[in-house]
Amino acid sequence: MAGDDEDNDDNDGGDHMRDAGLGLPAGANVMTLPHFTLESGLVLVDVPVAYSTYGRLNNDGTNGVVVGHSLTSNSNVHEWWGPMMGFGREFTMNLDEEFVVCVNYLGSCYGTASPISLDPATNRPYGPNFPTPCTIRDNVFLQRKVCDLLGVTHLKLAIGGSMGSMVALEWAASFPNFVDELILIAGCGRHGDWAIAIGEAERFAIYADQRYMGGAYLQNDPPAAGLAAARMTAMLTYRAPRSVDDRHDRAGSASTSEIIETELAELEELGIPPKAVSEKLRKTLPRYDVESYLRYQGRKFAKRFDPNCYVQLTHTLDTHDVARGRNGNGDGNANGNGNGNANGNGNEKNTSTNAYHKTLRSLTQKTLVVGITSDFLYPTHLQQEMADNMPRATMFVIDSKHGHDAFLIEIAALNKRAAAFRGDEGKILDKNIPYPPDAADSVYGTVDQNFIEAVRAALGSGSESGCETTTQTTTHTLGDTDRVLTSRLARLPYAADAGHQPPRVPDLVVLPDSTAQVASVVKLCFKHKIPITTRGAGTGLEGGAVAYSGGVVCDTKNLTQMTYNSGEKTATVGAGVLKNQLDKFLTPFGVLFGPDPSSNPSIGGMASTGGSGMSTLRYGTSKENIVSMRVVTCEGRVLRTRRNTRKNATGYELNALYIGAEGTLGVITELTVRTFPRPKRRIGAVVTFADVKSASEVVVEATSKNLCSLLRCELLNDEGVRCTNAVFKTNLKETTTLFLEFISAKGIDDNTPDLDWAQMEQICQAHGSTSTQFAPDAEALDALWDARRGCYLAALKYRGVVDGSMRKEKVYVGDVCVPVSKLAQCASETEAVFKKHGFPCVMCAHIADGNFHCLVPFGDDEVEKLEALNDLVVDKALSLGGVASGEHGVGVGKMKHLIKEHGPVHMDTQRRIKHALDPRNIMNPGKVLAHKPSEEEIKARHVARGGARASKL
Repeated sequence: MAGDDEDNDDNDGGDHMRDAGLGLPAGANVMTLPHFTLESGLVLVDVPVAYSTYGRLNNDGTNGVVVGHSLTSNSNVHEWWGPMMGFGREFTMNLDEEFVVCVNYLGSCYGTASPISLDPATNRPYGPNFPTPCTIRDNVFLQRKVCDLLGVTHLKLAIGGSMGSMVALEWAASFPNFVDELILIAGCGRHGDWAIAIGEAERFAIYADQRYMGGAYLQNDPPAAGLAAARMTAMLTYRAPRSVDDRHDRAGSASTSEIIETELAELEELGIPPKAVSEKLRKTLPRYDVESYLRYQGRKFAKRFDPNCYVQLTHTLDTHDVARGRNGNGDGNANGNGNGNANGNGNEKNTSTNAYHKTLRSLTQKTLVVGITSDFLYPTHLQQEMADNMPRATMFVIDSKHGHDAFLIEIAALNKRAAAFRGDEGKILDKNIPYPPDAADSVYGTVDQNFIEAVRAALGSGSESGCETTTQTTTHTLGDTDRVLTSRLARLPYAADAGHQPPRVPDLVVLPDSTAQVASVVKLCFKHKIPITTRGAGTGLEGGAVAYSGGVVCDTKNLTQMTYNSGEKTATVGAGVLKNQLDKFLTPFGVLFGPDPSSNPSIGGMASTGGSGMSTLRYGTSKENIVSMRVVTCEGRVLRTRRNTRKNATGYELNALYIGAEGTLGVITELTVRTFPRPKRRIGAVVTFADVKSASEVVVEATSKNLCSLLRCELLNDEGVRCTNAVFKTNLKETTTLFLEFISAKGIDDNTPDLDWAQMEQICQAHGSTSTQFAPDAEALDALWDARRGCYLAALKYRGVVDGSMRKEKVYVGDVCVPVSKLAQCASETEAVFKKHGFPCVMCAHIADGNFHCLVPFGDDEVEKLEALNDLVVDKALSLGGVASGEHGVGVGKMKHLIKEHGPVHMDTQRRIKHALDPRNIMNPGKVLAHKPSEEEIKARHVARGGARASKL
């Protein structure tokens, strides 16, 4: 098992029993029972039992706590779980109020009767003649005797990790009225075949040592090599691949004479003959740190543990089944499954499982079940099975790379959550909240030649119908041969969007030019269960248009029809129309489409992600500007979300349902959008500040002043200006800068922009502005705004320009949005996080909306570090009442944050909508929310039911 601080030099990374030797540990107590009868019927006499106690027993003995230790620990809880126990309610075991007892197990070499104990009949160690197995249930009955003799009349809590959790669970089943609460950490309710197989492999390593001699080995010449090999095997199950890889990173060393001498000495210590090769050949062997680490663990363990005791305890684990002998599960025989048939059959398996679940359902103690995401030995589905069946159980999962040993590494945070659970953080409520059963894993069809030919035929026959009467129309179409892309070279540009998420080449790309063609393709996908992912301009940043499940990408670039309705002041456009195309089309009518992202996305893409841009302050987001849409459903049917009226109170608001859905519910093919009069006068300014905090405070105050002509209020931090200067050779002052624009649609003589600017200038000065550059007209204003509009392109080249390599890098783009009143705090703290960890943070913000972007250039070797920092930034925004994405959408990049933002009921509602509208899960699968709830969501569901609040540890 592991220590509690992986980076501490005193921690060897795998054994929390640093100085232990065989026998009773210092500080522990021992009592001797005259006799004790095992489940097998055998009777032990003059039975030594080692135990440790902490705190004080109250007068009526009702404040007891029993702790179960792990496989090779002793009874001294303070040595391996110290932070879980102390004086005060911040500790899981509160010594101000509770009396804690930990009893060493039968078969252990730390003071309780075991193979190294003296057999009273022979006055020699039991050795291999010690009764095997002593069961988990035997240990619980032994512990009950100890409690009785100590005066403990009731247990407030039974708690344990790994083997200790099995002991705690057995306490509840054997003495249900004696125990109030359970905390079961990284264990199971019955030892499965996987764990039994691991135990057998470890035992076999001991048996294979020729000095084992059936267990009758000499005490001064034990099978140390076999025990070391068993421990090395166990170590690999206690940790997880990432933990080991991160620790050692394939580090190695040259095979020097000194290293070879050390290895030979280690082998001699364990009694292992060295490989019979010459020293020259021995020097050619590679040496890796992880090999030395495992040998060290094995040698250390061989000094502090006994081989027969290890064999005994692993058999004890294998007998564990809390349902054994209960609820119709066998006859209670610990030596097998109780049915006498080693092979078993399906009915017997079902009977055993039914009895197991029935036994768990009978345990009514308030229970906290803890799993570990990377646990290789006892995976989280075992704990989930317990939590699902125990009526008052709640569960959370430790998200750790350290594998099974995380419960001995993440102790401080584990204690915090367990103490909160014991403090009744939320009452245990009815568990039967009607979450639907998890959906089955999606199995998709194949994009084969027959499917491709069917798609070609569908696109060849597709034609638009039902279009409204229009005043002016422009369209663009391609020939049929351009509508289906099958070669890898043609499909390759569709493998990624503009973000940093990993690529995936789709199996097929289609380019329909009408809603009817889209419907025909979607019908085929529904029939053959082929995933379909909608793509606009490819300017997304979160992988939302990448076909990670394969299948078809539907490129909307040919859906470019545009019409303008002068009576309603609306435009109806194809989903593939780009923002700049629409603006050019609307210019002769003297109007514009309000949302203005700095990129040039498609209008359909903006609707799919809820995009908005730099003019939200004046015109609102996509949601406020889209009047209605035409959508193709998963079955290939076509619907219009609403009619083109200002008011509509007839039924569900389907417009809002499909906006922001990112193609997971249907394919948007056409949109009717609001337009606004084009400004006739534009003025603005660039104002500098000493820091982000000061500029943010200006915006917070200004938004409360109702400056009606303020169109844009954007921010670049000092790094952003420095980036722009470096790449575009501008000469701006390299400090935090606000970019402001005021407009009037009334006429060039309207002085409202001037009045609003005068008021804004006063606010800026009050907050310490350092300089002001005024732009009296549109031409001067556009020149000033070039720096803000080009910051993303500048960030791509920034570090390459600075270091002279001229390389172009990927750029991570953050997109959190917070209430405007929290903007100053969030923006300044976010900037500090990235700078502290050595990343340039180009911050460009739609700051008046509370929405800011951190553009962070990064290399491939910095991805993991960057993701961790971004998680901190998103968590900060959420803690301030914000959201993970203001306008870029979820895709795959933001999915993990949704459960924290919305909670389990909201997520469950979204998933129900997805399942109802896309039952075959073909519409952009794996985006926005997973087909099945994540461990984090499952954990949150339990919290919603009243359990202890859970979070990553």
